[in-house]
Amino acid sequence: MKPARFSQLLPLFGALWLVLLASGCERKSEARPSDGLSGAAPAKQSQTVIRFSEPGNAGVVAYVKRHGLLDAPLAAANARVEWVPAAGAFSANFEAMNAGAINASGGAVSPIIGALAHNLKFRIFAIGDPGDIKQSGLIVPKGSPVTRVEELAGKRVAVNLAAHGDYILLRALEKHGVPAEKVTRVPIQPPDAAAAFATGKLDGWATFGVFYTTAVQNGARVIANEAEIDSEDVTVLAASAQVLAENPKAFQVLLRVIQDATRTAHTSPEKFQNVFDTKGPRALSGELLKVAIDEVKSSPVHRVPTAFDRERIARVTKLLFDNKSIDRSIAVDDIVFDIDQAAAATKGGS
Repeated sequence: MKPARFSQLLPLFGALWLVLLASGCERKSEARPSDGLSGAAPAKQSQTVIRFSEPGNAGVVAYVKRHGLLDAPLAAANARVEWVPAAGAFSANFEAMNAGAINASGGAVSPIIGALAHNLKFRIFAIGDPGDIKQSGLIVPKGSPVTRVEELAGKRVAVNLAAHGDYILLRALEKHGVPAEKVTRVPIQPPDAAAAFATGKLDGWATFGVFYTTAVQNGARVIANEAEIDSEDVTVLAASAQVLAENPKAFQVLLRVIQDATRTAHTSPEKFQNVFDTKGPRALSGELLKVAIDEVKSSPVHRVPTAFDRERIARVTKLLFDNKSIDRSIAVDDIVFDIDQAAAATKGGS
């Protein structure tokens, strides 16, 4: 451009600049924190969506969902929760988790280990202490001659392999001195195991939650519940490693809300059963309802895993690996995610 023409355009540039300043049309979305420009606004981070597996009709997470307790706190952390229909067992939801349709869930230590062994990148971000767990364990069909754990030798027992049912059986056999190889573990997910068990195709079933309570309501006999086997396969909260790293603050919020609700459960346990349905197949009644309400009174308050918790996780991993439920041992550092440490690093600009 020639100097004469450039000087002719200067008044136009000046006028245009004044218009831009007056109209406030500065394109903030193009300014980045790394630009080093005074007054430049950072690009807004997209909202984190926590796609949590459906919690069912009982428990702390069901109560949290019922009362919308996460909505406002998560919004303040630039996140929101979506409740995704799911089977009542972590290991039965692998397909949805692999697809990203579910990226957070409650569960136990063992299914997270099993998931990692199958390359599902979920990590534990909160863990509880052992509770007085009487709604999971080993059951046999009505009329079965089996009355003790030792009598399972030579029998076929259904388990969700490398998950909670598998652990319950292995731990019960270990505690009662029965070599695991003496029992045939039938790998089948709880929804399918329910039908096989009801039709007499299995000698026993290691199960939990609604599958356990439904079977007992229908006449199954309990030969050992989880409270009796010194289980270390405690309850956990877990999520996709990617979404945890994306917004650890949101998971601090989620944990805090669940902690507060758990403390409420200790004083008002009846509010945490039959949360949505008071009648029908999901609803408990009679003695099972009494047991469930009593169990809620001692619900563990989850926390970010400590050094002691990491030792417990390592022992669960060893039991599964020693019994060939998983084909490789997994380091605890690959199982646990420290949301406090990650949130502090994010706040510090790391």
